[in-house]
Amino acid sequence: MLGLAVKDLRDKAGLTQTALAKAILVSNSTISRLENAETTPERRTVEAVMNQLKLDSPARDELTMLLSRAEEPEWFQSRFGDFTAEYLRRLLGLESMAIVLTTYDVRLVSGLLQTPEYANCIIRTGLHISEWDSPEMAMRVALRRERQERVFGQADPPRCVFLMDESVLLRRVGPNEVMLEQMLHLLEIADLPHLTLRFVLLDRMIAGNEASMAGGMAHLQFGRGGLPDLVYVEGYGKADYYNKPARSAEERTKPWPTKDNEFERHLQLLLRIQGEACASPADSRRMLEAAVKRYS
Repeated sequence: MLGLAVKDLRDKAGLTQTALAKAILVSNSTISRLENAETTPERRTVEAVMNQLKLDSPARDELTMLLSRAEEPEWFQSRFGDFTAEYLRRLLGLESMAIVLTTYDVRLVSGLLQTPEYANCIIRTGLHISEWDSPEMAMRVALRRERQERVFGQADPPRCVFLMDESVLLRRVGPNEVMLEQMLHLLEIADLPHLTLRFVLLDRMIAGNEASMAGGMAHLQFGRGGLPDLVYVEGYGKADYYNKPARSAEERTKPWPTKDNEFERHLQLLLRIQGEACASPADSRRMLEAAVKRYS
């Protein structure tokens, strides 16, 4: 919200990012990162922006308040900071704020839907045997549970669409009882009114198979007046974040964007996965019921 406020004030002042950066003696990328919330903002940079834009007291007070909120630690930092992957931190801070959340997971059940034992088995594979009974194991599982509670335990949880590759029904991450518990959990939550669960069929072409090479994707929508839409793309030990780009008045009159961008490209890929490769919710439920029988 701080970044959006700075961008709005800069636009009203008729300044480009480059002009503002030059005026306050910082790099253009510093202003870009501030407006796109890519890093924790530096107080001196925000104060320089306020001085350069000659803000009145109300505008200055609001920006100062937003800065203070931006400097506050995220919910996971005090307790789980040592156990939270750097590339996940932005997603964890934003997903509970979304009003619509669409995710695609290729190899495993979505982290937001994993049972504790299923999560435990996955986490073990990334740790040395000597660490299996360590506090780190328990903290990592607790982090996953807290994440789920913050998204689904809200009075008005986001509307969620979970797309998972059919292979997650077959890929064993633990003994039969762990897999059975996970499948039963998915079967139970598939009936929730705000949640849609669909499986991406193995015999479908998935947008040139590009999606099958990714670790997962998520599209977060925050609604009118909120943050810009965001696409999260996960790889091995890293992730990329793409914000919905702002379009000029001239560009908005055209049916298609004048140039490609990573946000639009990955969003179109998610839409193609849903439209071309997914089983229906009803068929997905039947696939889950078959998985339950298999592990029973």
